[in-house]
Amino acid sequence: MLLRLAASAAFAVAGGMVGFALADKLRREQRLCAVIGCLLRRAAFLVGYRCDDVYAVCAELKRDSELAPLTFLQSLPESYESGADFRDCWEKAVKSQRYGSEEEAVLLRLGNIIGRSDSASQLDSIRALEVTLGEVEARRRENYLRKGRLYRSVGLLFGVMAGILVI
Repeated sequence: MLLRLAASAAFAVAGGMVGFALADKLRREQRLCAVIGCLLRRAAFLVGYRCDDVYAVCAELKRDSELAPLTFLQSLPESYESGADFRDCWEKAVKSQRYGSEEEAVLLRLGNIIGRSDSASQLDSIRALEVTLGEVEARRRENYLRKGRLYRSVGLLFGVMAGILVI
């Protein structure tokens, strides 16, 4: 009987852990959008107001501790190398990480914007990306608020149900 009680408690804990892990995944997606928003604002400042080139922008973004969750930034070049295409480097770096499809699309578009034309056009394009990202972030926030609590509750309830079945 004691073994059954221990097994039922283990099932309840495991169910709760699964539910909390799924809710935490939703929260991490929401936080990633906030960090990408910070990246867009920093890139807009560097391109629009400091008129930095792509390599200076990459160097500054790498040094920014707020952008540490965006690990792809560390693999970007800081200076021009003969035969290297910045856009290819950016795309490979972004695709080497596992971001959501919408976040990845925003990051890839940013890589295509930086260094393409004059600073005013780049700034306008980055502002448009911020609007797009704002919509994605709102969806992620709503998703977390709607489903996060559900995942935690259902995970714990299924764990308790499995524990009751064991007893």
